[in-house]
Amino acid sequence: MVNSVRRGGRGRGTARALAAFVVAGAVVFGGVRATGAWEGDPFPGADPAATAKRLNDRTLAVYDVLGVPDGLMLDLRNSHGVQADIYDCHGRGLVHFLDDLKDTAPHEPRTAAISAGFTLTGLTHSQAAEAMERARRALAGQGWTAWLRDLSGDIQLKPPSARPGSVSGNVFVNFYDRSGFFTIAAYAECARYLDDIPVTSEGKPEHLAYLSVPARVRRE
Repeated sequence: MVNSVRRGGRGRGTARALAAFVVAGAVVFGGVRATGAWEGDPFPGADPAATAKRLNDRTLAVYDVLGVPDGLMLDLRNSHGVQADIYDCHGRGLVHFLDDLKDTAPHEPRTAAISAGFTLTGLTHSQAAEAMERARRALAGQGWTAWLRDLSGDIQLKPPSARPGSVSGNVFVNFYDRSGFFTIAAYAECARYLDDIPVTSEGKPEHLAYLSVPARVRRE
């Protein structure tokens, strides 16, 4: 077991050395700095609270076109809520390539991926499948792009092009057979906070909007 760990360590070291060689070659022979690939595209700037509200609005819009029965139970304990993920936003460009190979790659400061979503219970599998197909057809007619994520029938929805000054993102609708959970959640790409946005000691944006849920669901 010890030997296998040592071999793995050498393997990772070799891979990183090779990656460093490839990056160096790209810089020398490909004019990477001139093309901007070295530093990478900058993260879009956005107001996290405004992004959270827009994502929440998207989940409500998707709920409306799902056409599910009134009175489904809202499961707050298993709902996504409004979140700001700072740990999956890593530096872009080849300059960060070696850092991104690390097990704990550093995250970009003042940058987060905002998300919002909720979980309902009370649907059968057939009701959920019909609702997702109904939403897929309706939203495609409104300019959204919709596709199945896998054989389970879960769908991923991409709204029309984002407005200037906003960040892009997708909505996911999932049904979990074992638990009976029906989730609707929207996720935005990583974006840099505007300069005047206050942050917590952890570096997450403060004052995110509270989650709004459909009026036609029952609360616990």
